Amino acid sequence: MHRGDVCYALTSQAQTSIEKAAMCPAAAVSVRTVQEKWTSRFQTENVPEATTSITNILAHVLQLSCLGDVDKNKDAVLSDAQLAKIEELCECRIARMPVQYIIREWDFRDMTLKMVPPVFIPRPETEELVELILQQIDMQKEFSFLEIGCGSGAITLSLLKQVPKATAIAFDQSKLACELTLENAKRHDFSEKLRIFKHKLVDKLPDELAGHRFDMIVSNPPYVPSGQLQRLDPEVKVYEDLRALDGGPDGLTVIKAILTIASDHLADEGILWLEVDTSHPPLIAGYLEEHGERLGLRYVSSYKDLFRKERFVEIVKV
Repeated sequence: MHRGDVCYALTSQAQTSIEKAAMCPAAAVSVRTVQEKWTSRFQTENVPEATTSITNILAHVLQLSCLGDVDKNKDAVLSDAQLAKIEELCECRIARMPVQYIIREWDFRDMTLKMVPPVFIPRPETEELVELILQQIDMQKEFSFLEIGCGSGAITLSLLKQVPKATAIAFDQSKLACELTLENAKRHDFSEKLRIFKHKLVDKLPDELAGHRFDMIVSNPPYVPSGQLQRLDPEVKVYEDLRALDGGPDGLTVIKAILTIASDHLADEGILWLEVDTSHPPLIAGYLEEHGERLGLRYVSSYKDLFRKERFVEIVKV
């Protein structure tokens, strides 16, 4: 069974109840009652972020524009069909499906992106990476960049939205990820500024890009050491594409391939931005001390994420 179908196999009764709801009227049930019920159930089942999970599900089913509107509607009475849908989605959360996959969308910065399992879900830390990049871009100049491993398209589309003269190329080894990035690009009217390639990450780009040079390359690559994958939360290891996480024995396999690509495809003084494991910045700095002259790359700095952990690395082509 495909990992994205796990929770739905567990909730066939909930699906059936939606069809029966109109024939079996129930007593009036408020948003408040449902929120309290499922918060308690999630806590009992050790589901992380119990309150946030049910709030997101309620906002989705009620078609509210923001999570804060759930509190404003706590006394609203839910229809039988709404109750059945909430139960179905909450059973998915009990099965530890990420809420982003359950509601099929997620906000990244100021954009709402479609989410489809098992395409990698963008994390809050990655919003900080985008902000770091934006602080250094001259918004008045034409700007071309490459994203390696685009997933849902979160990084690329956020940059295209904020940098009017930017154009982008993105690739991912997952066909689903490429299709999702394109769908999100069309949703936000950026498809004409973006080319997408399905391409397995090695130390070369697709043949069509052999002579291409970029002002910037950005990547949130697979960086989890292979031996740590089984320690990840069920939301990650059961539902997300582990290829987007597995960085090899030390977590640096893909990063070293990206350094080779940056050596060949960054313009002079072009910048490579990486989101990495917190143990990686000194290792990358050491690697470039040894190989940087050959690659034409210089380690600039690392930056902390919102949890005060070294998470982002800046490298320049010299």
